[in-house]
This record gives sequence, structure tokens and C-alpha cells, in this order.
Amino acid sequence: MASTLDWKSSEDPRDIVHIVVQALVEGRLVALPAETAYHVFASGLKTEAVRKLVELTSTGGARNPAVFLRSPQESLDYSPSMSRVASRIVNRGWPGPLVLELPAETDSSLASCLPQEVRSHLLVDHRFLAQRVASHEAILQAMRLLPGPLVASPMLDGQQAAICNGQDAARLGADAVSVVVDDGVTHYGGFATTVRVDGNDCRVMAPGVLDADTLSRLSQLIILLVCTGNTCRSPMAEMLMRQMFAKRFPKLFASRSKPALIASAGLSAFPGGPASTEAISVMNKRGLNLKNHQSRSVSERSLRDADLVLTMTNSHRCAIVDRMPDLASKIHLLSGSDKDVSDPFGGSESVYSACADQIESYLSNWIGQIEESWFPIWHD
Repeated sequence: MASTLDWKSSEDPRDIVHIVVQALVEGRLVALPAETAYHVFASGLKTEAVRKLVELTSTGGARNPAVFLRSPQESLDYSPSMSRVASRIVNRGWPGPLVLELPAETDSSLASCLPQEVRSHLLVDHRFLAQRVASHEAILQAMRLLPGPLVASPMLDGQQAAICNGQDAARLGADAVSVVVDDGVTHYGGFATTVRVDGNDCRVMAPGVLDADTLSRLSQLIILLVCTGNTCRSPMAEMLMRQMFAKRFPKLFASRSKPALIASAGLSAFPGGPASTEAISVMNKRGLNLKNHQSRSVSERSLRDADLVLTMTNSHRCAIVDRMPDLASKIHLLSGSDKDVSDPFGGSESVYSACADQIESYLSNWIGQIEESWFPIWHD
């Protein structure tokens, strides 16, 4: 008979975590809530426990067990040759209702340290390892106290539907698990979406709560162009870069999926403001429309989500790096050197045109460095 522990009413959740950890160390199964459904967990170092987990959850509609990780960064230990596309999905999608099947080279992967039988249960098509980072504190706190990874599969009812209610988890898991942590109804309900990423090839292996548009946003290449007010330099750079991308990668940018997002923002922008009249005119003469531009401020989220941040001046870059030093490696001057792009604000249209020429010449160097493999290709 399972011991049911109420997460919400606990005076000290650490007591529950210690009970869960003790059960896992002893090779028993436990049921814990993730964002999507309740899952049955086993220690990845306990072969017999993983075998029981697979036997319990390997019914008709079951999904492959996944390795639950402590953080997105830990995925590199299991998939050290992770592609650019996989890396950005990992960093944007976790923690969350997403399972990623990533190549796990057994010689260089931490998966090689798992017992042989455990690896045989986890590897999909002999080379992909299903991985996930959840946000529930019961899972995260337990993993901090455990020496190895956790392996888990979603709990299912008789109709192969995901169990998303704590009372149902306690009732249906009574004879199969030793501990059930009840935290009521899960946030999303249903299954996590399972996606396989092999290089830049992406494929939904099992549908879930994340739709196609969300997956596209998680995987697309994002480049952020930054100036001061987001009315002159960075909006012109945004339009020019979009045009240059479409010319260099016509097939990709003609597809329905959006492989890249080119955006601009300002460090001192007034949100919703229009582009300057001169910038609109200069872009119009190049066949580009800036009339609908609305300025926006740089945000921490936009900086973290971007794969590449290009600033107009040294002072712009320093302002961002001083605020977020951990992002320094992806923040560069548009010039690619120490040269600034001067602000044309207040100048004539010819000054704006010369600024656009300068921006375009710098952009061509960046466009030349970008490879087709940086863009996700989604397959049906």
C-alpha cells in the first residue's frame, strides 16, 4: 500500500523529500507530479527498479521512459555533441512540458555510466535518449540529494490517458509504488510533447500540450539588433537583415515554419514609438516597409532568448554586458570590430542613407558566417 504525502499541507516539504529520496535509494518506485501528469520515478542507478518501472508503464499507449535532469545544462553531459538547434530548444523549453530525444553517444555520454540494462531500456532506436527538466520542487529537491539521475514515465489510467490528479495517482498507484506525493491537479494536464532533434532535423514523436507554433518559436534562430531608441539604426538593420536572409536562404524562408526571427530593440526606447521619418524613407527606397514599426525596449527575456545580439556601439554592448555578464559571449558589435555605427538622429536623409549602407556592409559579414544547419527543419 502506497504512502500518500500531501505536498500542499506539509509544514516542511523537506520531510517529504527525504522520504522520497529514501525510497528511491532503496530501489522502490515513487509517484511525483510534473507540470503535465503524475509520473512514476525510479533511480537510474537501480536496475531492478527501472525494470519494474518499464514493466509497470510499458502498456499499449505508454511512452518511452525519460531521464529527468537537474538543469538544462546537464543535458550536455548526456548529449555532448548537441547541435545548435537542440541547444536552443533545451535552453528555451526547459523546465517545461517537453521531452527531447537527443543523440547520446555512449562512449562520451554520461549515459555510459548507467547500468547496461538501464541503458537498454532508455535508448530509443539505439542512439537517442529521452530527456526532460521538470519544474516541480518535489522532483528538483529530490534530485539534489540523489547521486544519479531519475528515470520516469507518466502514470496512465485504464484508457491510456495521463493521470493529472493527485487523488487518482494515489488510488491507481497504491499497489505499484511505495510513495505518492499528492499536489492536486497538475498545471497543464495531459502529456508532455516529445520531440526528436537530430542535427537540425526536428520531428514530433509524440504529441502533447505544446503546439506546433510554440515548438517553432523554441527552435528558431533569434538575432536581436540593439541601438538606443529603436527608431533609426536597429529598425533599419532589422529590415535589411531580413531581406538578406531571405535572399541567401530562399527555400527556408519561403516555408510555413519560421526558421529565424530577426528583431530589434533599444536600451532607452519609448515603447510603441514609430520609426523616424528619414529611416522610413530610406528603407522605402530599398523596397522595405518601416511604416508599421513600433519601438520596444530591450528586456532580459529577449536577451536570454537570442542566439546572437548585435549592438550598434561599444557603449551599447558594455551596458548590456555590465548588466548581464553571463551573456557576454553572444553579444557583439555589429561592425565585428571596435567601430561604432553613429546615430543619424537629427541628420538629413542622406545621413540616414549612408548609415544604412554602413549597416548593410557590416550585416553581410555576419550573414556570411551563418550556416543552413543553424536553422531548424521540421518534418511531419
